[in-house]
Amino acid sequence: MAADKPAETTVEVVSIPPGKMPCYIHHGVLRKETPEEHVRQRVARSLVEEYGYDRDDLHIEFPVKVGSGRAKRVDIAIFPPGAEHKQELIKTIVEAKREDVRPSDKKAGIEQLKSYMSASLRCKWGLWVGAEMLALEKELDEKKSSKNPFLDATDIPLAGAEKPKRLHFSDLVPATNGLSSVFRRAHNYLHVNASLPKEKAFFEFLKLIFCKIYDETEGHGDLAFSVTSEEKKNALGQKKLAGRISEIFKKVRERYPFIFPDISEKIELDNRSLAYCVAELQKFSLIQTGSDVKGEAYEEIVNVTSRRDHGAFFTPRNVCDLAINMLFSTYPKSEHLKLKILDPACGTGGFLRATLIYLNDVIFDQEHQKWGGDEKEAQRHTSSRLKSLCDQNIYGIDKLAELVRASQMNLALHGDGSTNVVRANSLTPVGEWDGSASDKVGLEQFDVVVTNPPFGSRLPIDDPHILEQYELSTFGAKAPRTSMPPEHLFIERCLQFLKPGGRLAIVLPDSILTNPGLEFIRKWILTQAWLIGSVDLPREMFARSDTHTLTSVLLLKNLLNRKQTLSLAAESCLSMTYSWQLLIVSVGTCEELLSGKGLLMETK
Repeated sequence: MAADKPAETTVEVVSIPPGKMPCYIHHGVLRKETPEEHVRQRVARSLVEEYGYDRDDLHIEFPVKVGSGRAKRVDIAIFPPGAEHKQELIKTIVEAKREDVRPSDKKAGIEQLKSYMSASLRCKWGLWVGAEMLALEKELDEKKSSKNPFLDATDIPLAGAEKPKRLHFSDLVPATNGLSSVFRRAHNYLHVNASLPKEKAFFEFLKLIFCKIYDETEGHGDLAFSVTSEEKKNALGQKKLAGRISEIFKKVRERYPFIFPDISEKIELDNRSLAYCVAELQKFSLIQTGSDVKGEAYEEIVNVTSRRDHGAFFTPRNVCDLAINMLFSTYPKSEHLKLKILDPACGTGGFLRATLIYLNDVIFDQEHQKWGGDEKEAQRHTSSRLKSLCDQNIYGIDKLAELVRASQMNLALHGDGSTNVVRANSLTPVGEWDGSASDKVGLEQFDVVVTNPPFGSRLPIDDPHILEQYELSTFGAKAPRTSMPPEHLFIERCLQFLKPGGRLAIVLPDSILTNPGLEFIRKWILTQAWLIGSVDLPREMFARSDTHTLTSVLLLKNLLNRKQTLSLAAESCLSMTYSWQLLIVSVGTCEELLSGKGLLMETK
C-alpha cells in the first residue's frame, strides 16, 4: 500500500513594492517607507515585545476628533484589553517622530501629544518618541486638572499595570533591536541637554550601563536602577535616585578596578539627565539580552570614540564577524577553545567582542548537549566557562587610554576578557612597554592575531629606533627607509606576535595588495607566511567613519620556521600558480557581505 502523501502547505509570499514597508500591528497593511514610519514601527514592536501589550489592543493612525475641526490621526492608540476601538476608550496615546525632531517642535512636538490626550477623555498616559523619549500622565480629576493637567512620568505603564513603579528583576524584559534607538537617544540627550562633548557623553553613559548590569546581577527587591514618576518629576526624588546610582557605581569600581582605577571617579551627570537615562533603560534586562542586540546598540554610539587624527576608524560589526569566522575555520573545531587571540590595535574592541561571541556559541552548544537541552542550565554554565576562557585567551592592545577603556567596557558588557586589554604602542619595542602590558603580551605567543591597524601616510613612523626592529624598513631597498606608514609595519609586527603556524587576519588598504611601488611588501609577506585568502571589501564599508579607502581582509598563516624562505620571482609574487590554500573573494556590496554570499566557498 502506498504511503500517504504529506499534506500540502501553502506559503503566503508577500511582495513589498519599493517605497513601502509592512505594518507590524495591522497584518497585510503596507505603509509608506519614511524615517518617521521606521520609528513608529520600532515603537509598535517595542509596545508588544517589551511592554507586553496585545496587538489587538493597538491601533495605528487612529482618528481622534480634536475640537471642532476634522479628525486627526494619532500615531498609536492603546486600548484596554478587548475594548472596542473608540476615542472615548483610549487609555494611552503614543506619538513617534523622526529622531531629529525635538519635543519643542511647534507642529510635531510634545504639545501635539497633549492636544490628542486632552481630546480623549479617558486617556491617562502619553508617550512622545523623537530626539528624546518623554512620558506624560494626565490628571483625570477635573478639580485637580485645572491647575496642571499633565505631569511628567518615567514611562507609560507595562501591560496589566496601572502606573509605572520601582521595578523588580521579574518585571524586566530582554531588549529587542529597539535597544539601538534607546542607546542613541540617551547618548544624544547627554550630548545636547547635558552639554557634554560626544566622547564624554559616551563614557558617562557606559558608566550607567555598568551600574545597570551590576544592579541586575546583585540587586533584590526594588531595583536601585529604577525611577518612579514621582522621583523623576521633582528635585528631591532625582537626588534620591542619584544617591542610589552613586552607591552602585562605587561597587562597580571595586569590581572593575582596571577599568576604573581612580577610586575618586564618579558619575558626572546632573540629576535630571541621570533620571532621564535611568527611565530609558530601566525596563530592560541587559544580562538577558542577546549579544547581537547589545553589540548593535553599542555600535550605534561607539563610533564617537574613533580617533581619525590617529588614523583609527571604527570597524563595522559584520567585518569583525567575517574575519573571526574565517580565522576559526582554518583550525579544527577541537582546538577552538584552546586558541590564544590578540588584537594589537583593538580600538573599541570589535574583533575581540566578535571572538567572545563566537566562543560563547561554541561553549553553549557543548553545555546544551551536556545538560540534555536545558537552556537555562546550559546558559548558566556557559557564562562562567566563557569568563574563565576569555580571561586566559583574549588579549588587546591600544595606545590611546580612552580606546583601551572603551574596549574593556565592550568586553565586560558581553562576558569578559576585559582584564587583558592593555595600553601600549604595539609598534614600539616590547621592552619599552610598561610592566602591565609586557607582562601580558609578548612576541610569538599567540595562535591568532586579528586587527584593523591605523592607516595613513600622514601618520608616518620615522623614529629610527622603531624602524630598525622591522625587516620591512630595509627589505628590497638600497638604503634603509627613513619613514613608513603604520599599516606597513603592523603587518610585520602582527606576524611577530604569532607562534609558528599561527593565523593572521588584517584589514589593509588595497594599495598594499596592488600598488607596483609596494611590491616589496608583497614579496616580503611571501617569505614569511602562506597566503590563505583575501576578501575585497565594499567601498562603502567604512563610510560611517568618513573614509572611502578601498580595503581588503588579508588572511595569512605564519611559516612554521622563520628561517625558511620562499624563492619567488618578482613578477609572480602574487601568482596563484603555487600549491597554496588560496581563497580570493570580491564582495561587491555591504548586502552581499552581510548575507555571506560567496564566503562559504571551499579553498583549493
